[in-house]
Order: sequence, then C-alpha cells, then structure tokens
Amino acid sequence: MEIYLTQAKIALLLAPLAIALLLLPFVSRQYGRFGRIGRWSGFVTAMLVLYACGVVAFTLFPLPEVTPDFCAIRQSLATPRWQPLSSVQDVIRENAGQGLFAALYSRSMLQIVFNVALFVPMGFLLRYRQRLGLPRTLLISFAGSLAIELTQLTGLWGLYPCAYRLFDLDDLIINTAGAGLGWALGVPAARLLPDPWPAPVPDLAPPTIGRLTLAMLLDGVVWFFASPLFGLLAVQAHRLLTGGPMPADALLRDLLPGLSYAVTGLVIFILIPAAREDGATPGRASVHVTFRDAETGRPAPALRRLARSGAPYLALLAGAVVGGAVPALGLLVVLELERRGAMARWTRTRIVTRAAARTPAAAPR
Repeated sequence: MEIYLTQAKIALLLAPLAIALLLLPFVSRQYGRFGRIGRWSGFVTAMLVLYACGVVAFTLFPLPEVTPDFCAIRQSLATPRWQPLSSVQDVIRENAGQGLFAALYSRSMLQIVFNVALFVPMGFLLRYRQRLGLPRTLLISFAGSLAIELTQLTGLWGLYPCAYRLFDLDDLIINTAGAGLGWALGVPAARLLPDPWPAPVPDLAPPTIGRLTLAMLLDGVVWFFASPLFGLLAVQAHRLLTGGPMPADALLRDLLPGLSYAVTGLVIFILIPAAREDGATPGRASVHVTFRDAETGRPAPALRRLARSGAPYLALLAGAVVGGAVPALGLLVVLELERRGAMARWTRTRIVTRAAARTPAAAPR
C-alpha cells in the first residue's frame, strides 16, 4: 500500500506541470473551436491530464536504482508471461485452502482489481469526452496497455540495461476489460452529465480584462518553462565549442540564469509581437486577440502595438527592480488603465478578437 501512496504523490506532482504545459494549446483550441472557454470542459480536460499522469506514475514509477547486479536479480522479468488468466491462477495458488474471504483481500486479487480500475477512467473518458464507440475504445485501450508493457519490458526503451517490470499478457487483457467497463459507465454519464464540449458562440465581443489577464498568465508560463531551456542550450553550446563542461567559476555560469530569463523575455514580449502582424505574444495569440489601428481597423503600426502590448510587462519589470508589492501594483495600474480605455486612447489602438478582426464591424476597445 505504501508504494501506491508514493505513486499517487508522484501523479499529483506531475499533474500541475503537465496542465501548465498543455494550458496554452488547450486555451487556443477552445477559443478557436468554441469562441470561449467552457468551465466544465476545462475541468474534464484537467481530470484527463491528471489521469494520464496517474497512469505514468503507477505503471513506470518508482524508478529503480541501477546497481551492478541490476539485471541479475531481474532475470525472471526478461521473459514475457504469455499465459492468459495467469493472474487468476496466482490468486488460487496464493490462497489455497484459505477460503473466499481471504482470496478477495489477497495481494494477487488486489493487483487484478487495480489493473481493472487503472483503465476504467480511460474507457469512461473515451466514451464521455471523445464519444467513441466500444470497438475503438477497446482498441485504443489495448494499444495504450501494450505501450506500457513494452516500456517496462525494454527498460524505458533502453534507459535501463534490462526489463525492470514483467511483461504480462494478462495485464493487457485485464486493462482492456477495465476500459470496457469504463466505457459502459460512460454511456449513462453522457446523458446525465453536462456536455463535455461548450456550445460554439460568435467570438465578436471585445476581449474582457479577464481574457487579457489569462493571456498574461500564459505568457508567464511560456517564459517560466522556456527560460531554463535557453540556459540548457547555452550550456550545451559551450560544451560543443570548448569540448568540456563550463568551469564552476566561469562568469557566464553566474550570469546564465538571469541572462536566460532576459533573453527569453526579449523574444517572447518584444521580438515575437514585433514579427507578428497581429502584434500578439504567445499568450495573446492563444486567446485569439489582435491589435488593430483605432481609425482604419487595419493592423496597428509596430511601435504603437508594442507600446500597448508591452505596457503590462514593463510595469512588472519596473516593479521587480523595486521589489515588494510594487510589481503587482504596477500591473493593477496598467490593467485599470486598460479597463478605462486610457491605453487605447494613448496608443490609438484597439484590441479585438480574431473573429471580429475578420469582420468590418469590430467594435473598438
């Protein structure tokens, strides 16, 4: 039971990271298909991501430590077990003469129950969210279970010198059966629960402050994850150019964290908006907003759209230099100026949705 608690903790740690990484494409797809973000569909999608992280945690973790006798003590795992219903035989053998009650609570029986339960959410979500029929659900679930078993058999596809868990044909059968059970549960759920997809609406109204704030949040997520990647690339570039690792006392090593965030911020908040005709950062592009000239309705000139686009981030940057609560206060001031329309008047720009930009009746903001 302790190992299951450890795996659950791993899943809960992986889920926020996965949700953050998938948030931008999810938001973009929601606005592109439906013109809005559905709260229920967002919740269902978050549950899907949490489930996927749970599958990874429970089937691959905890990862064993490689020792000199790693493969020697795992010789029994090198040969797949191809015997169908071998799990049932394990239950019978383990509980011979102990009665039905003991068998139901035995380790081998709980393993069967766990393998069924692991794939019930997959079948449920494929029926309820994706609206798939039973044959496709079973096929996808079987393929997913096979991918897990092969990952274990190949030692994480070669990262380990040999298999660290047993490839068991019975697991494929039981997992697929669990998905079938989940699909059956999804049939009445599709009638009782709200539709997992929001009804499409025309996305013509001026973007709200909440939508623009969400865009800033998404930009922050991109900045947070892309900056360490830039630092990693810089370290690898140094290794290729010099043929060795960066010295511990190198000036570049000390400056690298701040430099990574500065360069990545320049790319996200300045270069990308300047290169795009709509003047959008990655976050604003994901919520489908664009900058337009207030008078002509054509794409706003680069300097004016950069002035309006960069104001919130400049407020945060300037506040960060001072420290304390100043960054939040600076951002609130800019957002209030946006709400009152001052930023629109000063830069002679308007922010409209992509759908509104394609129509001549885009209302100014």
